[in-house]
Amino acid sequence: MTWLSLGSLALPYQLQRQGVALRSEITRLGVELTTGQTANPQQHLRGDLGPLAAIESRLARIDSYTQNTRLVAARVDAMQTTLGNLGDLRSKAADSLLATAASGAKAETLALAGRGAHATLQDTVAALGLRVSGQAAFSGIATDSPPLPDADDIIAAVLPSVSGLKSATEIHAAVRAALEDPGGVFDTTLYRGDAAGQGASLGDGLTPITHPTAADPAIRELLSGLITAALIAEPTLAINDTQRLQLAQLSAESLLSNATSLTGLQARVGQSQATLDARLLQYSTERDALGSSRNTLLGVDPYEAATRLEEARTQLETLYTVTARTARLSLMEYLR
Repeated sequence: MTWLSLGSLALPYQLQRQGVALRSEITRLGVELTTGQTANPQQHLRGDLGPLAAIESRLARIDSYTQNTRLVAARVDAMQTTLGNLGDLRSKAADSLLATAASGAKAETLALAGRGAHATLQDTVAALGLRVSGQAAFSGIATDSPPLPDADDIIAAVLPSVSGLKSATEIHAAVRAALEDPGGVFDTTLYRGDAAGQGASLGDGLTPITHPTAADPAIRELLSGLITAALIAEPTLAINDTQRLQLAQLSAESLLSNATSLTGLQARVGQSQATLDARLLQYSTERDALGSSRNTLLGVDPYEAATRLEEARTQLETLYTVTARTARLSLMEYLR
């Protein structure tokens, strides 16, 4: 008959289980002491998780809105930069054309001015082809394609509208009609985008930002002036150098007057930038306030956590000592 009891056989397993429990407790208390928050919210809040769930839900929505707002802000900032570049191109082209108009009707000078305007038109088209996050920014909701063809295709599309015209005034008016009138060449042939699109939702009950397109009147007016200037060097036009000189003057005046409308477009985009910046600041402030409320709900007393951690550590060391002594027990030791 054996003298070993069930309790003595189970003792090593009991000690092992207690060791696991104490090590888990030490790990939990260490996390709480480090983070300053409870590792067991349900127990800490005594099962009342409603306020915490509301905070977590709002924080998740704020994170989503913040991400959307930052994406829209990146697009709007890039578009504003592009509009600034268009303004620089417009100003330089106008100055060059005014100098040409003042220089007299010399064929070489006129041809040089026309080629320069053609290059500026191509630079303008390239700038309007801006892509942000892989999407065409100035194409409205048709974000998979650039808004305009290249400069050569634009000139080719406009030429039938001015073919056979005998004066610079007629040509200038025809180009403006083709670019700026509803249902003209711009709408039917040149513009490859679509209606203006809105960005992602920026918050509950807030109207999304509407992005301008290459079909905006200010941009159409800019393109009209550049196309008119590029036609100065077009050999198929049935006009003499005097009329070409007049064409330079008219296109320069058109580009100078475009400054007001282009600046107005920049101002509208600037208002969108201000709205987005304010929204980001609001979300940052709200996130900080919610984080503070969350910390209040889940926060632990660091002194209490440190005390309980030290107690658990002492208990674990005691358990190790008991375990070691138990492991050295033997029949010979017992008989002594």
